[in-house]
Amino acid sequence: MPLRFGVYEHRLVYGGDRLLIKHFIVLRDEYGLIQRWTDFDKYAQGGRKMIARNLFSTDEKRCKTACKLLNYVFFDKYHITKLVDLEIDMVVNFLKDYGLCRLPDDNENTVRSKSTVISCVNEVRDFVLSLIEDGSCKIREQDLYREERVFNQKKRKYVMKRVPVFQVHYIENEKKILRDLPEGAFQIIMNEVMANHRNILMLFALGAFAGLRPSEACNVRRVDSKLGPGIMFDIVNGDVVGVTIDLKQERPLRSDLVNVGGIKKPRYQKVYPAFLDAFMECYNMYMKYIKGRPYEEDYGALTTTSTGMAYTYDAYSKEFKNAVNDAIPAMLASDDPETVNYGHLLQQYSISPHILRHWYSVKLALYGETVAGLMNWRGDKSPESALTYLMNKSELEEQLAEVNREGISYMLWRAEKEHNDD
Repeated sequence: MPLRFGVYEHRLVYGGDRLLIKHFIVLRDEYGLIQRWTDFDKYAQGGRKMIARNLFSTDEKRCKTACKLLNYVFFDKYHITKLVDLEIDMVVNFLKDYGLCRLPDDNENTVRSKSTVISCVNEVRDFVLSLIEDGSCKIREQDLYREERVFNQKKRKYVMKRVPVFQVHYIENEKKILRDLPEGAFQIIMNEVMANHRNILMLFALGAFAGLRPSEACNVRRVDSKLGPGIMFDIVNGDVVGVTIDLKQERPLRSDLVNVGGIKKPRYQKVYPAFLDAFMECYNMYMKYIKGRPYEEDYGALTTTSTGMAYTYDAYSKEFKNAVNDAIPAMLASDDPETVNYGHLLQQYSISPHILRHWYSVKLALYGETVAGLMNWRGDKSPESALTYLMNKSELEEQLAEVNREGISYMLWRAEKEHNDD
C-alpha cells in the first residue's frame, strides 16, 4: 500500500474565541487515511529558536515543504528508510528538481518563481540544520551553506547571510507577464465580479483597495460580529472618512473549524485613502446583496458562501478564477490592444486573487509612496517587496503614463452595477 507524507492540521478553540493551530507531519495511505504519526514537524519550524519562542506554533508552509523533501527521498527517488540516511546529494538533487519543476507530482503547467525557489531552499536548509542539531543527520553545515557579508537595507548595516554552496536554478516562464494587470483588464474583471460574482465582491475589494492578501481577506468579520467588529468606519458629519480592518488575530470563523486562511502580519489595516470611495461603493453593494441571506451569527464572517459559512482561501481562489475566465470575452472585444493581449494570455495561463495586491502596490508606488509608506499600507514585515516596486517605478511609469490620482475610473463598472442592481 503506497504511503505519502502529508500535513495534518489540528485546531482547538479555547477561551471562547481563541484558536490554536498545530500542524503534524503524518504518513497517509492512498485513501488519505493516517497510518502513522511522526515527530518530523519539530524539524520544520525554522530551528530551535522558533520552537523555544512558541512551543505550539507551527508553520504549515514549512511542514508542506518538508513533506515534499521527505516524499522525494523516502518514496520517489532514493527509498531511504530512516532520516539518518539522508545525504547532501539527495537534498541538492531535490532542490534542483524543485527549481526546474521536475518533481514526480509536477506537470507541464507547474511554474515556480525565483522567490518561491529561494524560499524552498531556505526552508529545506533550516529543516536539515534542525536535524543536524538534533543529531539525526550525518550532513555537515558546511555542505549546506557558507556565510557572506551583505548590506541589510532594513537594518542599515552589514550582516552575515547564509548562502547555499550549491547552485539551484529556476525556469523563467511567460506566466510572469500576467503579474502586471493592465488597467483595462482590471476594470473588466471588476465589472464581471460586480455583475455576476458578487459573492466574492468584498474579498476582491479588500485585496484591490486595502492590499490584503487573499487569505487575510477571508479572515475579515462583519461590523456586528460577536467576535468583535472586523471593519470599523470613521465617520465625520455623516460621511465615511476612513475604514480600518481588524487583522490583529486569527479567529475561528466557521462552525466546522475549517481554516479560512492565515494572517501573515497581525495588524490593523486601513483602506488606502485614494480608494475609499471605491471601497465603500463595493461595501454598500455587497451588504445590500447579502441582506437576508444565511450566515453563522456566532462567527460573523463578512464573506460567506451560499450555505452561510465563511469563504476559505481555496474557495475564493476558485471563484476568482471563474470570474476571470468569464471576463475574457470582454477583454478580447476591447478597443485597447494591451487588454486584448492580456485576454489572449489568460486563455493559456491563469491568475490568482493575489494579483489584486500587486495591482494595489503598483498604484501606491505610482502615487509616490516611500518604502515606509508601502510597508505600512501593504502590511509588510520587511522592506524587500516595497523596494522592488520602487526600483521598478520608472518602468511602471512608462507602462502607465497617466494615473488617475483619485484611484480608479468607475465608468465601466458603475454602468454595469446600475444595470444589475436588484
